[in-house]
Amino acid sequence: MDEILDIVNEKDEVIGQKPRKEVHSSNMIHRGVHVFVFNSKGEILLQKRSMKKDKYAGFWGDMAGHVDAGEGYEESAVRELKEEIGIDAKLEFMMKFRKHYENDQEILKLFKCVHEGPFKPDPEEVDEVKFFSPEEIKVMLERDEKFAPGAKIALTKYLKSLKN
Repeated sequence: MDEILDIVNEKDEVIGQKPRKEVHSSNMIHRGVHVFVFNSKGEILLQKRSMKKDKYAGFWGDMAGHVDAGEGYEESAVRELKEEIGIDAKLEFMMKFRKHYENDQEILKLFKCVHEGPFKPDPEEVDEVKFFSPEEIKVMLERDEKFAPGAKIALTKYLKSLKN
């Protein structure tokens, strides 16, 4: 069954709901979340997306997903952490931004948490999880390793914020 997503305007106000496939095929603005899971050393947990995924299979990413219709950003972030890597954690808001690539326009909220594991990745979602230092991620991005586009945008924004 296709997910039902809230469609939003430029001000992030809900203006309707549609199935995910229709939202993407019509380039409608919708909501998403990203969560950076840090360990006590300041490393960021990345996941290698399952080869079973319909988009960006085998690409590196952070914990991310769509905000379902009627769901709040933080509620969605908590759900994604549980679904993707099997953890509950206290979230802290980092930033809100908009991304647009291909037929995907999202208003995103980025959260962070600290968790050392253990992690229980859902094999339908995730093939591998591994911590990387911000410096290692910067090198991976510069080498143009395969990152899901949303994760690439979120990680780049975060790494730029470290310089300020």
